This record gives sequence, structure tokens and C-alpha cells, in this order.
Amino acid sequence: MRKLEPEERLSTPPKPLPTEGRVLLGVLVGGLGVFIMLLYWGVVPWRPSRYCTAIFCDPYHWQVLSLGVGFFCVGLCFLIPRRWQVLGRLASWGVLLGFLVGIVGAFLFE
Repeated sequence: MRKLEPEERLSTPPKPLPTEGRVLLGVLVGGLGVFIMLLYWGVVPWRPSRYCTAIFCDPYHWQVLSLGVGFFCVGLCFLIPRRWQVLGRLASWGVLLGFLVGIVGAFLFE
């Protein structure tokens, strides 16, 4: 195998992720988002810790919900086929807004 020149490295498009890998990543990351949202809604039982050093000591803050929505939308971005561009853009906006609102809100509304 020959070594590629820097100009050739930039011009070769990356290989797309196989479908099995996209589904696995989508289920793992989206499942984490669903788990975080279920913690927020109280469906998954939560037990308080004796020692809390985190910004939020319980999962019942709206910032936690927005991060869960962000993770769920990342999972959707992996699962949505490329030919569904409108749905993909909506999921991308969900990622941006979910993480941005969650992180900015964690610092501003403490």
C-alpha cells in the first residue's frame, strides 16, 4: 500500500459507517438519553447519595431533561437515513438546542 500525499488525504472522502454500527451507536446513545429523561420524570427509581459534589444532587432539574433530549437526538441522528434530510435537520437542531440549553442553563441558573 502506497503512502498518500497530504493533498490526496484531504481529497479522499471518509468511508461511511456501516448500518450495523450506526444502529448500535444510535441505540446506545439514544437509550442513554431515554434513561436520563426517565430519571427526570421519576419513572426510574432514584436514591439520593449521602455525599454530593455535583452541580445537581438530584435528577429533577430541567437542565437534566434538556441533556437527556440532546442525547436522544444524537441517537436519532445515527438512526435517521441520509435521504430523510428534513427529519435529520430537526434531530440536529434538537442536539444543538438540548446540549446548549442544558449546559448554559447549568451555569446561569445555579
